[in-house]
Amino acid sequence: MRKLTQILLIVLASTTVHAQQATVKGNIYDTINKEHLSNTVIALLRSHDSVLYKFTRSDKDGNFSLQHIIPGKYIVLITENTYADYLDSITINSDTTIALGRVPMTLKANLLKEVIVQQQIAAMRMRGDTLEYAADSFKVRQGASVEEMLKRLPGVQVDKDGKITAQGETVEKVLVDGEEFFGDDPTIATKNLQADAIDKVQVFDKKSDQAEFTGIDDGQKTKTINLKLKADKKKGSFGKVDLASDFQNRWNNSAMINNFKGSVKLSGYGIMSSTGKTGLDWGESEKYGGGNGMQYDEESGGFYINFDNNDDLNNASYYGEGLPKSWSAGLNLSDKFDDDNQSLNGSYRYNKLNTLGSGKTISESRLPGNTFISRDSGTNFSSRQRHSANAIYEWKIDSSTSVKLTGSGYTGTTLGSSISNSFTTNKAGIKINDSYTKTASSGENQNLNVNFLLRKKFKKAGRSLSLNINEQYNSNNSTGTLYGNIHYYDDTTGVMYVDSLTDQLKKNSTSINTIASKITYTEPIIKKLFVEVNYALRSYTANSKKLSYDRDDDGKFSQLNDIYSNDYRFDVLTNTGGAAFRYNGKKVTASAGTDVGFTNFTQKDLMNDTTYKRDYTNFFPKANFTYKINSTSRFQINYNGSTSQPTINQIQPVKDNSNLLVETIGNPDLKQAFNHRIFFNFNSYKVLSQRGFYVYGSFNTTSHAIVTDQSTDLATGKTTLKYFNRNGNYNFYSGGGYNMKLKKLDMFVNAGFDYTGSRYSNRVNNKDNTTNNQAPGVRIGLQKYKEKKYNFYYNSSFFYNFSKSSIQESNTTNYWTQEHNFNANITLPWKLEINTDLQVNLRQKTPSFTENNNVFLWNAYIGRRLLKNDKAIIKIQGYDILNQNKGYSRSINTNITTERNYETIRRYFVLAFTWNFSKSAMDAQPAAQ
Repeated sequence: MRKLTQILLIVLASTTVHAQQATVKGNIYDTINKEHLSNTVIALLRSHDSVLYKFTRSDKDGNFSLQHIIPGKYIVLITENTYADYLDSITINSDTTIALGRVPMTLKANLLKEVIVQQQIAAMRMRGDTLEYAADSFKVRQGASVEEMLKRLPGVQVDKDGKITAQGETVEKVLVDGEEFFGDDPTIATKNLQADAIDKVQVFDKKSDQAEFTGIDDGQKTKTINLKLKADKKKGSFGKVDLASDFQNRWNNSAMINNFKGSVKLSGYGIMSSTGKTGLDWGESEKYGGGNGMQYDEESGGFYINFDNNDDLNNASYYGEGLPKSWSAGLNLSDKFDDDNQSLNGSYRYNKLNTLGSGKTISESRLPGNTFISRDSGTNFSSRQRHSANAIYEWKIDSSTSVKLTGSGYTGTTLGSSISNSFTTNKAGIKINDSYTKTASSGENQNLNVNFLLRKKFKKAGRSLSLNINEQYNSNNSTGTLYGNIHYYDDTTGVMYVDSLTDQLKKNSTSINTIASKITYTEPIIKKLFVEVNYALRSYTANSKKLSYDRDDDGKFSQLNDIYSNDYRFDVLTNTGGAAFRYNGKKVTASAGTDVGFTNFTQKDLMNDTTYKRDYTNFFPKANFTYKINSTSRFQINYNGSTSQPTINQIQPVKDNSNLLVETIGNPDLKQAFNHRIFFNFNSYKVLSQRGFYVYGSFNTTSHAIVTDQSTDLATGKTTLKYFNRNGNYNFYSGGGYNMKLKKLDMFVNAGFDYTGSRYSNRVNNKDNTTNNQAPGVRIGLQKYKEKKYNFYYNSSFFYNFSKSSIQESNTTNYWTQEHNFNANITLPWKLEINTDLQVNLRQKTPSFTENNNVFLWNAYIGRRLLKNDKAIIKIQGYDILNQNKGYSRSINTNITTERNYETIRRYFVLAFTWNFSKSAMDAQPAAQ
């Protein structure tokens, strides 16, 4: 940091304009060792914006002098390694001399209360490309988790499932002291580590292994958060125990212990909960959920495309619905050895989640000349468990050669059942069908991902060679039954005329194996300019067998149903070669290039002995530009083009009747889609004034997008979905924010905006349909902390959502949503503590959705601190005290708008005990929590 500060000071000082003869002088003195300090940096910053104006260094006797200063208000900043920073505010008049006299500097390790030092620790600062937050500057209640602290950080958002967004980009990795922590489950760190164990929170774009090795930016980045532990937490043991129960149906017990000794770090955790704490990672809802077409997520205010790639009978409730019971445990070990030339990081996790739920759904489907309203209600049960493991091994063979081996995998089982009743009415309110459906299924799934990376640097700077080999394997097997009975009614008289019965056994198996290899060579052309050439070979093989059996005369499932059965194989072989030029400057980093890919598709319908073959030639252009305006401001823009192959479920020509009223059939003639994406990001932070501004945006358009062809029988309400390619689809998002500290009120304030939208084209009953969705919104928040007295924060968001489909332009879906979150923690005498948390969700009614779905969710507890340094607390805690919690979601899916209400956890009270324990060299000192 010292070197970085010196470089920054020299660069900025070169632009100083010498005007007046005012002078600031003084003498730097060590108050502990009683000696003058030489070579200390003395900086003069403009008071109104904290921009550096002048700097100098102290001489061998500790003296310094800053001359030719323009009149105004300034901040004097004096820094020296291992010493506490000194800050003072001064006002300069024309032709005057300000003598600071002897300036006392104190070693950080010996900072005494009786020594008066004006010190200010920057809450935020930029270290190169890394935005760093001082964790203790964002106070949280005692015993708070890292996740609670992250919610306080300006520019960082955490949703209800623990998913983190930083400066508009999803955080994909959370590291602890720069290392993986329980693999791909970031919530293990954010939900279970204590906030008071964290020294710094670093947010940065993690470069690819190739870029980190060569030093040449290849534009591939992963938004990452690194949690730097405090020094006393890196030695010894620390952890947390949570016990809570109402002694009936609600319990939440968890424990995490960390033991760090030298380079060896060992962590373990266990969770048993019936209150929703599962330990499952962010991707679980996507792995087990489903849907088709363009959808709007009301919670995040964003649109996304999600295609259903699940097994036929995946009717288990997804994360967030129903009453859950979960069990989770894990163990993580990391070590460095051989003089830190070799390192190993590995973990094992076990998860089990049982969910029992019920709910009802209302869907409005807009069709040419008609509108259908469908109502569904039902119950479901699911049980799934998973054993997973991952490991990373790195070996620095010598200063120029390294090997990295990464592996991860899991094996799991699923079990599910559901019962539902539904009926559909037309726009005249006449019922045209009703149905009863019952399903049951069990299955197994496996995953394996192995990656080998060999890297070699040569004597000539910038010349390197790397080889990367990767294999991914996924398989799913399931067996289940589908029973359904549908009654169809005359759409004018309401008289039933057809009784349709389905009774089938389903056996589904899918396996996907991908092997990819890539060799990359970099060569310097001139100083700071490099060329990179690469060749890659990729093989993708997918097998999908879907078999449906009807009952025979003896009642056994022995008759194969050809309409709903198929055995399909999909092979894709791609050869890719390309080149890119990269410029690595001090302020500017830029790259541009393209790859050319030759792709061969082979599709085999094994049941009907049919083969499809197609060849494609693709270009994959990419460009990246980053401008470092200064040490605290940066602008970045990048573009890339990529292809998306259809999934095997989208091309497999077989009907899927897992939803009896909405059948889906694949299209073997689908083309691959091509995506163009451009993204920009600008952020600027002023360290001393603790002000920050950021803005971001992304636009994505797709050629040959894979969309749905919906055909709905206006008499029966039954729908068939097919897939086809369509141009003209796009989606975008943008946003920004500003945060600052109000010094007089000692309060942090932040405000921001978001704007998302999309254009999605498909076909409905042989007519082209275009659905436009937009959702502008604003955010505002504030927080204040008074040590040992109180702390509170308030965050709110307002979104207005509107959607219009061209097939019924007069029928628009417009509504607003509001979310307000307030949390306060008050410290009382006798070590008593009160905490209250209120979350308010307000949702406007629409002509189709007239129920009141506003929720006032109030949680609170009263507790007393116990044990040494108040490390423990016992409390009585209430959840949903007003008993208003509702399971609710609203989504826009092409021409269909859906509102769902489902069973969820309601009011309960528990007796809880939390203990934050630690054993280290710093135990004698009170812990900052």
